Amino acid sequence: MADGQLNFDDADYEQKLRVWNYKRLLAEKYDVVVTNPPYMGGSGMNGKLAQFVKDNYPDSKSDLFAAFIERCASLTNNHGISAMITQHSWMFLSSYEKLRQKLRTHEILNMAHLGARAFAEIGGEVVQCTAFTLRSSHIANYNGLYVRLVDFDNADQKEIGFLSGNHRYIAQADNFIKIPGMPISYWASENLILAFENGTRMDKIVNPKQGLATADNDRFLRYWWEVDINNVKFDASSRDDALESGKKWFPYNKGGSYRRWYGNYDYVVNWENDGCEIRNFVDDKGKQRSRPQNTDYYFQEAITWPLITSGGSSVRFRTHGSIHDVSGMSAFTKEKKQARYIIGLLNTKIGDSVLKVLNPTLNSQVGDFQNIPVIVDKEQLERILLIVSNCILIAENDWNSDETSWDFDRLFRLADY
Repeated sequence: MADGQLNFDDADYEQKLRVWNYKRLLAEKYDVVVTNPPYMGGSGMNGKLAQFVKDNYPDSKSDLFAAFIERCASLTNNHGISAMITQHSWMFLSSYEKLRQKLRTHEILNMAHLGARAFAEIGGEVVQCTAFTLRSSHIANYNGLYVRLVDFDNADQKEIGFLSGNHRYIAQADNFIKIPGMPISYWASENLILAFENGTRMDKIVNPKQGLATADNDRFLRYWWEVDINNVKFDASSRDDALESGKKWFPYNKGGSYRRWYGNYDYVVNWENDGCEIRNFVDDKGKQRSRPQNTDYYFQEAITWPLITSGGSSVRFRTHGSIHDVSGMSAFTKEKKQARYIIGLLNTKIGDSVLKVLNPTLNSQVGDFQNIPVIVDKEQLERILLIVSNCILIAENDWNSDETSWDFDRLFRLADY
């Protein structure tokens, strides 16, 4: 082959012909591009492929399907359309925010948001999917059509739901820009979008922080009843207080199961001598494995919620004395009224709805929490604070009525309230 021409005398002519046709196809522009791209995260790629994706698709490198979204869009001519079915994570996760920004020059014409169990021939949860068509130009004030099928249990029900003509939303992509992170949250109401525009961002009121990652919980964590109680300090007020106590074990906020208001005081962590063993936990090359993050916030009162939110939003008040980890997400403030108001807000259906708009996947990150808009109802403030305080008190006494609580006193009696 010379100067782009094929030589019929080449022994491997047929192979070169296939390569030439392949390159020609990829160089063309098309009116329509349709594909079901491969799904492969970075950890599944070999070194050559990972480097290629990183170099050529830095905004979608987290998964091969996302790189295909970019590539297919580039294969269409002006006003052309690409159609594909992919995982839905690109619509919400912060790792794809730059991809969503890039797609602002395009337009989502319509989407069938399928969710899990979208294919009858494949068992189990598998992946959360979405099928959509993307136009290679932006249309101002365009009303895209979205069909929400994520709550149906199997492919047959999703098909019935789709054909019923219900479960449909009309949304303008320009409104997604008004939500922090630009998630494709097409079901967000006009009032909720106004709340994002007019409310105060959560991180302007409290400080959301990730905590300790031990890198080996089996080594460093225990249930509190598994260790010598005389070597546990349950109420440290600071790192200095913990160090001066000479104790080895301290309460550890690991998130835990779905529970609102108060509770999940199960674990203790080895933080002896200001976490000396954890801080010096290294691999065979001497690289630190653990991550003691935001240590100045250890042992403070906190608003906390679990990383995994399969049961919906569940936010709790955490008394002082604990170290929080990356699964026991936490936010901090010195203002008790602020803390209680926010706990009350997030334990409502409204709070749960806002979190699902920011990120409807099962993992609720610190970044999602800090973007929640807060609007304080000053007329109802004192009433709300009283209700929240009572809810925390009832949940606390309920937790402490079980013998597995280190503050167990007596069995809980609802008649006391």
